[in-house]
Amino acid sequence: MAYRSSILVLLLFLSAALSSSVADMSILTYDENHHMNSQSTNWRTDAEVLALYESWLVQHGKSYNALHEKDKRFQIFKDNLKYIDEQNAMPDWTYKLGLTRFADLTNEEYRSMYLGTKIDGPRKLSKNKSDRYAPKVGDILPESVDWREKGVLVGVKDQGQCGELLRSFSF
Repeated sequence: MAYRSSILVLLLFLSAALSSSVADMSILTYDENHHMNSQSTNWRTDAEVLALYESWLVQHGKSYNALHEKDKRFQIFKDNLKYIDEQNAMPDWTYKLGLTRFADLTNEEYRSMYLGTKIDGPRKLSKNKSDRYAPKVGDILPESVDWREKGVLVGVKDQGQCGELLRSFSF
């Protein structure tokens, strides 16, 4: 019985420790307090970061109309790269972060462009109910359908800045 109690206490302690660390690892809640010190000697050199940025620009086909915009995007890229390096240095994480085409966006810019739009009540639901997909009398339907076998499903596609309600589906 004492063995079970000690295991229960250990599990409670571990769950409390994990839940307190989970809130700190989200890029959505990442802020200035998490940035590495730019004077840190164990981080990348400015030349290395600039070379990586230039390579990233080419890889993702990015270009900016003004020099100050490119400089601003470079600073954001640098901050995001620091965050990625910090997170990837954590020995206990079971995943690794990497650079994507969003690496030159702040969290606020990403949220406003890609995390959806607010839909007002009247547009959200139609008052006219359709019976288009209602089963008809005499229909014989299978218990289940594996759409993979029918070749209907495709890989995940980038929806860009689409503001449609069903942005997670690609037809």
